[in-house]
Amino acid sequence: MLIFDDVFVRRAGSGLFRPVSFALQPGEIMTLQGESGLGKSTLLHALIDQEPGVEFMGQVTLDGHRMDADARLSTESQTVFQEPLLFPHLSIGANIELSMHQCAGIVREARVDQLLDQLGLQGMATQDPFQLSRGQMMRVAVARALAPHPRVLLLDEPLSALDTETREQVKQVIYEQVRHDGGYGILVTHHSEDRPIGGDVMCLTR
Repeated sequence: MLIFDDVFVRRAGSGLFRPVSFALQPGEIMTLQGESGLGKSTLLHALIDQEPGVEFMGQVTLDGHRMDADARLSTESQTVFQEPLLFPHLSIGANIELSMHQCAGIVREARVDQLLDQLGLQGMATQDPFQLSRGQMMRVAVARALAPHPRVLLLDEPLSALDTETREQVKQVIYEQVRHDGGYGILVTHHSEDRPIGGDVMCLTR
């Protein structure tokens, strides 16, 4: 299970939202919503890294192990940020392979091709990512996060740049992998329709 117990973040000594508590079973995704500026993205960042001026409060337990105060969930998770954060000197395939450094080369290549096919970017592994539209770049970022089959998937508005048809396609790929892998997902979005069908939603409040 992934358990949040009275979790919140503080900046300059002030809490950004009321503490939240929930528990996820393997294969489940929690959707976090709330007004802009409330600290949803800050929370996701705080789960993987320390940021000057930001304090992480409360306790997170992953599969029976309490989250380390320093490493946090960085070794167990992958994140899709609001910006694609792709490297211009690397091809699309090489950008995706960055999250699979522990896998053999032939495994990485096969996984890249599989994800590009699933996300509607067939045959684009050798291309320059900065020749893509923003929506296509976001799909590459999604592929990079999914590639190593992370235990925890952190999703910060991953669908906002996509058109309706592509949005549904990418949602299906993401949510099916989390279910199939028995992993855990935390989705930040302003759009209720983005959450998995039947998935829980928590609204952050001040």
